[in-house]
Amino acid sequence: MDKTPYFSLLRNVCAPLGAAKRAQKATESLSGLAGLFGHFFGPALSSARTGAGSRERQFGRVAVFWAFLAQVLTRGSSCRWALTRLQAQAVANGRPRSDDCTSAYCQARAALSLAWLQALFGALARWFEPRQREQWLGRTVRVIDGTGFSMPDTPKNRQKWDYSAGTKPGCAFPAGKLVGLFCLHTGRLIAFVQATWKTHDVTLARKLLRQLKPSEVVIGDRAFCGWLFLALLLRRRADFAIRLHQARRIRSRRLGSAQENWPRPQRLKSFSSRFWLALPEQLSIRLVRFRVSPRGYRSHVVTIATSLLDQKAFPDHAIAELYGQRWQVELHFRQIKTNLSLDVLRGLSPHMIERELWMHAIAYNLVRALLLEAAYRHDVSVNRLSYKGALDAIHAWAQQPPRRRFRAHARHELLARIAHDIVPLRPFRQEPRVLKRRHKNYQYMTKPRSQMRVSPSRDLK
Repeated sequence: MDKTPYFSLLRNVCAPLGAAKRAQKATESLSGLAGLFGHFFGPALSSARTGAGSRERQFGRVAVFWAFLAQVLTRGSSCRWALTRLQAQAVANGRPRSDDCTSAYCQARAALSLAWLQALFGALARWFEPRQREQWLGRTVRVIDGTGFSMPDTPKNRQKWDYSAGTKPGCAFPAGKLVGLFCLHTGRLIAFVQATWKTHDVTLARKLLRQLKPSEVVIGDRAFCGWLFLALLLRRRADFAIRLHQARRIRSRRLGSAQENWPRPQRLKSFSSRFWLALPEQLSIRLVRFRVSPRGYRSHVVTIATSLLDQKAFPDHAIAELYGQRWQVELHFRQIKTNLSLDVLRGLSPHMIERELWMHAIAYNLVRALLLEAAYRHDVSVNRLSYKGALDAIHAWAQQPPRRRFRAHARHELLARIAHDIVPLRPFRQEPRVLKRRHKNYQYMTKPRSQMRVSPSRDLK
C-alpha cells in the first residue's frame, strides 16, 4: 500500500502535531541557548500563526530572537558576530548559507514586535511568581532605584534623548535614565521605565506603582523620600522603608524610633486640585535612627522613614537590616550595565534602543531564573551565587549543546556548577571607587570630529 501523503508540504500544518512541531522548531534555533532558556517562555516563544512573524523567512523572528539574545549575553559582540552564528547554524542543518551582509539581520532585529518582546518578558515573570519562597517578616520586599545609559550620537537619538549635562554638541553622547523595580528575594527585574536624563527618578517611579500589590514593602534611597510618592505608595496599600531626605527637618534626633505626622504640602502645579485634595491631609511616619559603626562608611547615623508603625512586629534592628539590603539593587544594575553592556547601547534610532532595553531586561531575568533554579535545587541562597560565574557557565554550556538523551544530565551539571560558585560573604567590606590602570594621554574631544584637529604640540612627540 502506498503511504505517501498528498500535499506533503501542508502535512505539518494540517496534522494534529502541527502546533507541537512549530513549538519544537522554536527551540531548535541556536540550540545551545534554546535548550537552556526555552522552557522559561512556554508557548509564547513560537512562530506567530498570523500577522507579524508568521511568514517563513530566512531570518525568522524566533531565530533572530536567539541571535539577539546571544549578542546581549556576550559583551562586545556585533551584528556580524550574530550573523556568523546564524550562518553556522544554517550550514549545520543542511540549509544554504545566508549572505555576508548584515543588513538583512539588522532589518530582522528592527522588525521584532515590541509587544512580542513584552509578552516574552511577561511569560518569564509568570515563571518566577510561584517560585518565590523567601519573605521578610511575612512580607514581600521590592527595591527601586534608577541608573543611566548612553547611546550612539545620531540625529534620531538626539531628537529623543539629550546630551548629558555640561557637554558640547558633537562632543558627547545622548544619555537616558532608567528606573527599575526589583524583587529583593529573587533579584528579578519586575518592571522598568525610561526617559531622558533630565527626568527625575521619582517622576519615573510613579509609573511603576501599578506593579505593586497590597502589603508589599518598598525600599529605596533618599531620592524617593518625597511626600507625594509616599502618599501614593500608601494609597496602593503598600508599605515602605526609605531613607530620610536630607532636606526634611525632623523634631527628634535621638537614636531609636519616633513617630511624626507630615502634613500635606502645597499643591504642585503639574497636578489638579481634585487629585491633590483626594490625598490624605497628613501621613503618619515612623522614623528609625541607628548608628552605622563600621569604620569607613560615609554616614554614621542613618534615618529611615517607614510606614511600618508597629515596633513589636517590625523592631528597629529589623528595619535597619532591611535597609542594609538595599545595596543589592546597585549590584543588579552593575550586572545589567557591566556584564550585559547596558551602559552603552548600540541602536542608531529610538526604535532600536527601545528593543535593546527590553532584550537586556529579558536576558538579565533569564540568568536570574537559572540562578534561582540552581539555588532551590541545591539549597543555597540565591543572593550568594555569582551572576558573572553563571554567565560564564551559560556561555560554556551553550557552545556545546548536548544530545537529546544527555540533556537532563547536562542541565543538572550546569545547575550544580552555578550553585557551587558562591560569592564570599564579606560584610562591611571597604572598597573605594578608584581606577588603578591609567588611561592613555589622549586629548579630550572639545569640538565635533569634523572640526577636531590634533594639537601642534603632539607633532613634536
